[in-house]
Amino acid sequence: MAPRKVTPPTLTKRRSDEDHAPRHRKRVVQHLPLAQIASHPGQVFVFGTGDCAQLGLGEGTLLRKKPTNVAALNEQHIVDIAAGGMHNMALTKEGKLWSWGVNDQRTLGRSGDEYTPMPVEGLDDVKVVRVACSDSLTVALTDLGHVYTWGTFRSAEGILGHSKETEVQDKPTRVAGLEDIVDIATGTDHVLALDSTGLIHSWGNGQQMQLGRRIVARRMLNGLTPESVGAKNMTKVGAGSYHSFAIDKDGKASAWGLNTYGQCGLDDAKVENIPTVGPIKALKDEHIVDIQGGEHHSIALTKDGRLFGFGRSDSHQLGLGYTELPGTEDSTSHKKAIRTPTLIPGLPPVDAISVGGNHTLALTREGDVYAWGFGEMLACGNGEEEDVEKPLKLTGQKIEGAKILKVAAGGQHSVILAVHA
Repeated sequence: MAPRKVTPPTLTKRRSDEDHAPRHRKRVVQHLPLAQIASHPGQVFVFGTGDCAQLGLGEGTLLRKKPTNVAALNEQHIVDIAAGGMHNMALTKEGKLWSWGVNDQRTLGRSGDEYTPMPVEGLDDVKVVRVACSDSLTVALTDLGHVYTWGTFRSAEGILGHSKETEVQDKPTRVAGLEDIVDIATGTDHVLALDSTGLIHSWGNGQQMQLGRRIVARRMLNGLTPESVGAKNMTKVGAGSYHSFAIDKDGKASAWGLNTYGQCGLDDAKVENIPTVGPIKALKDEHIVDIQGGEHHSIALTKDGRLFGFGRSDSHQLGLGYTELPGTEDSTSHKKAIRTPTLIPGLPPVDAISVGGNHTLALTREGDVYAWGFGEMLACGNGEEEDVEKPLKLTGQKIEGAKILKVAAGGQHSVILAVHA
């Protein structure tokens, strides 16, 4: 019998542990990818485990096997969603944020009830166009290309800090030194920001080389200041828990950070970390438009709507129906991996992806959602506490006949934005 899989410990228990004046800059909203500037509002639905307030359905609702409407947001004209390890953000058409979930490190950007969505405070004078959630930090991108963050970063030793001056940031604060930002991505405890010139800036915890630069252990706080990773002519960034991605203007993907399971696309078990930006050679013949990672696996989306998976696979995170490449010798370890980017079969053309800790959501061009991966926390929405081996179409009475607009995969839960015809 295969050994029992358990949820990563970082996602199974709660943690107990001056705004900068904006400068006069030209508006850069015209540089923002169109996919980031959503305009069609929908209703928010959640499913999975909510024992840490992730579902936003009230303190008495701790799990949902199938998509359930978050009624508190129905009148807010929500156009985008983001899910972190145990908290969520919803973006309104007017550029305002609502939050719910764990608030131990002030990731919600507000006080008040964690179990019910409420407005983020301190962003009255800005319009947010994109939001991203890590485990203990939230990042917002405005229409002027400014970045705001709140919460904190963590390291293997505990709380690392929000900045050199602040351990935990209660309310949104603008990140100094970043201008004309057009894209953002978050890992478990690091952030990537892409500017309009194609340069990538990284900050946070760099213990697994996910920042694209070496951080000396005794000077870990230096990682809390954004610095360029050295890559040029990039058009999009993505991140896994402890690894990072970038896509250039020709659709070629690069990766760096933790590679213990081949999640950076490098099929060499001896290379556990990639310290600087390097091309994913196995995808050199593909035109990649998005690439994201979970705890130890990665999913790449091509221009024509195909998906490639690579990295850890013991919970079927890659959706291939197997946990090792056919023909390989069976491993005695339950931590199986497929280090070579491999085409995921059984999917219609995909328009967008969201990769959770150990599961994945794929949004098709027809407005359907497919899910696969770790199932014990019900985050795949199929109603069963078993891993989903292959992409499975999401169904449910509450979303019957609806078109899905956005997907967001969290640590133990999932969020979708849908509109009924």
